[in-house]
Amino acid sequence: MFKKFSVYSAICCLFWVIPSLADQLQPEKVATLVLENGARVQLNDDFTWEYVFVKSANEVSGQATKSAALATVEAVEKPAAGSATELSAPSVSLSSAAIAQADLLKSTAKNGVKVSLLSSQWDAQDRLGLNFELVNTGSKNYVQVALAVSLFADSGDLLSKQELKVWQAIFRLPESYLRKGQTRNSDTIWLDGVDKAQWQKQLLTLKITEMDSR
Repeated sequence: MFKKFSVYSAICCLFWVIPSLADQLQPEKVATLVLENGARVQLNDDFTWEYVFVKSANEVSGQATKSAALATVEAVEKPAAGSATELSAPSVSLSSAAIAQADLLKSTAKNGVKVSLLSSQWDAQDRLGLNFELVNTGSKNYVQVALAVSLFADSGDLLSKQELKVWQAIFRLPESYLRKGQTRNSDTIWLDGVDKAQWQKQLLTLKITEMDSR
């Protein structure tokens, strides 16, 4: 009886661990397609897709093949709500097609949540303020949404990478959640060290990096 119970417990633990490990796996590229408007799209093995905007470092230096690499962003730490954490950034540059279709860069989506740049502003200290719109068309209520933002100069060269927490609810306060069917706006998130003279075209890329649901 004890052996049967031990085997059953082990199986239960295995089924608990497998989804947890799966959540940590990053999607892998299946194929890259070119749309009619010239935009390049990467298809992933988890049935998601994303625009390919960034050229590889080799392409920037003129030594690359025709393939392009997506810019990847990893958070150094989890910032507080409405704050930004600057990330170390490799040498990357936007493709000419991406610059020509800059509006496509200003939105991203994952698990039924779409995040879009709503507006930008500068304060008296030349800090850049960003506001985002979050639309939840999924089946879950979210208490946290984190976003990787890469800012590019008008030339297409990378200026800065930031990890932004664009939504942070209050624990056990459901009205502060990003709930199903809701459209909410983020607080203004202020960024230091962005050269205003080089960011007139407002070139950036967005990628949702973290989502916590209830």
